[in-house]
Amino acid sequence: MRNYTFFITLAVVSFLFFLIGNGTLAITDPVESNYALTAKEMVLSGDWISPRIYGTFWYDKPVFLYWMLCLSYSVFGITDFAARLPGACFSAAAIVTAAWFILRQTGKRSMALLLAAMMATSLEVWLISHAIITDQVLFFFTTGTMFFAYVGLTEGRRKYITAAYALAAGAVLTKGPVGIILPGTFLLLFVAIRRNKAYAKRLFPPLGIALFIALCLLWYGPMYSRHGMDFVNGFLGFNNVVRATVSEHPEADVWYYYLVLVPLSLLPWTGPCLYALWKRHCQSDEYVYIAIWAIGTILFYTFMATKYPTYAYIANMPLLYAGALGIEDLYRSGSRKAWTIVTAPALFYWLIFVAAGLFSSLHFPMGSLTWLYVLFLVAAVLVLFAQWQKAFPAIAAAIALTTATAYILLTYQVFVPFAAYRSSQPMTTQAASWPGTVYYFEDYAASFVYYTDQTPIWTAPENYDESTRLNRSDVWNRKHVFPSEEAPSVLNRLQQGDVITMIVPDNRYQDFIHSEFSPFMVQTEILNTNYIFQSRQQY
Repeated sequence: MRNYTFFITLAVVSFLFFLIGNGTLAITDPVESNYALTAKEMVLSGDWISPRIYGTFWYDKPVFLYWMLCLSYSVFGITDFAARLPGACFSAAAIVTAAWFILRQTGKRSMALLLAAMMATSLEVWLISHAIITDQVLFFFTTGTMFFAYVGLTEGRRKYITAAYALAAGAVLTKGPVGIILPGTFLLLFVAIRRNKAYAKRLFPPLGIALFIALCLLWYGPMYSRHGMDFVNGFLGFNNVVRATVSEHPEADVWYYYLVLVPLSLLPWTGPCLYALWKRHCQSDEYVYIAIWAIGTILFYTFMATKYPTYAYIANMPLLYAGALGIEDLYRSGSRKAWTIVTAPALFYWLIFVAAGLFSSLHFPMGSLTWLYVLFLVAAVLVLFAQWQKAFPAIAAAIALTTATAYILLTYQVFVPFAAYRSSQPMTTQAASWPGTVYYFEDYAASFVYYTDQTPIWTAPENYDESTRLNRSDVWNRKHVFPSEEAPSVLNRLQQGDVITMIVPDNRYQDFIHSEFSPFMVQTEILNTNYIFQSRQQY
């Protein structure tokens, strides 16, 4: 099989794997729904330049993911399948890019298959491939930037460096300045550490720089022309500088956040990834480059005030690459004991799934997991037997196949009901018949707007202070762009007999009962995780 046929096959198989179950997963709150709704409003408005939500321009993220969603909506309609399609596409593209690079470096197609299998079945890659967020697109562009730049620097191939700049522009159009700041910093560090003048000369090709600027200006130029300093202050000032300097989630702002999260996100391949980073330590260009990329990413986001589970995601690519090389080292070692580095994290990962399944069944309805437990039991026996018999090639294959099968089962048995649990989709039918003005109490779900085409009004008691409740700076109140109404105005409506429907999330129920609105309203139903109240005058 020729290489291009191999890569096409790999792309198709990866894409189909990531696509399984996507059309059955509801759009969840609080993150996915913002992206899905913004792209929907852009399509309906006919304006694919200015992101908007609730009819208001907002500058939370650059446009590239929205373009992908708009394109998908235009082809497949505004559906859950279309909303999740870009994630599957860019996941498959990242896998093909990584497989191409490791095949180029090692000359072994088996290594390309191993790395592809590890990526597809690692926890965070698989989860984010199904999500409607910017991180999978950024993962692809950063992967391409770093791998192409490495080839360009170390082999003197100018076209690869130029392509790296084009891919970095894609990252900037996806996530903002960090799309060039991170890979640029890593490349400068690599050149400085290697002290190679030839690398330094190759790093700044005029054509690559011009292409980067031109591609970025395709969107940043029109946005500044249309929105001026509102865009600059909202995008660069609030959504970049503030995020870096003021924690949105203070409870997560601890130094060890990513030191815990990144190893978990690599499961079931955490063992070989960390083993290789330590064991393969040397002064080669490849190792230094991979180490700078992985460790640099973790350090960069550790020093950021705001921490999110997906921020350090791009560190997974160099770690998975190192992990594939680490497994190759274990093949050569022939040590039964050493393979515990691979088998123990996998068994631990499967055990986590069993425990999580039992725990989740207590909180929301889901399908039977009997077959999943049988799968893990059989696979654990086979993996341990293979280790005992020194059938080492079978171990990695068994872990990848078992985990991939488990993901498919979990998608339909757990993630479909879980997504519905975290979404307003189950409320769609009933919402169509609700009378009067609809309000959200102390919270807001963009998925409700996405599914119902109704835009509720946010309200809260007069003494409500979100910043105190969440123990964070008042500056974060600026991120709310949904329509709102002060408590005295809503109370006046109720006292005058206006027809009102109020959605009260279950974790805000006690607040509502003790609020000034409660005496004028009566509970009519419970939908998913929400209590529905309506004006007493209707009854």
